[in-house]
Amino acid sequence: MAFKKLFKNLTTPVSELDTDRLRKFCESRPGAVSIVDLPARVEGTVVGEITSLRIVPRAGSPSLEATITDGSGSLLVVWTGRRKIAGVSPGKRLVVSGRGAATGPRGRLLMFNPSYELL
Repeated sequence: MAFKKLFKNLTTPVSELDTDRLRKFCESRPGAVSIVDLPARVEGTVVGEITSLRIVPRAGSPSLEATITDGSGSLLVVWTGRRKIAGVSPGKRLVVSGRGAATGPRGRLLMFNPSYELL
């Protein structure tokens, strides 16, 4: 059995192994739902890892946008009026809670000013 697992780990691409590890980590958090299962316009909590971060100038007020993934999908989180948040950077894991809206780019879920907790 151990040989089978070792062989699988050696032949599977690293990105796929990382996605599986991230998915298992996110599913282990109590009270969190996966991004794919998060319904629009309903309060929810998601655990994930920041894959990208950017500052977007909007009508004189900047906003910080973070793309969060949990291995099942991605979520765009926007903090308005912020250029940076201490501890929020690509590769960090966090828990975000808020109401998602399916108005993001390409119909992706978008969450404005969620509460968050760094892990």
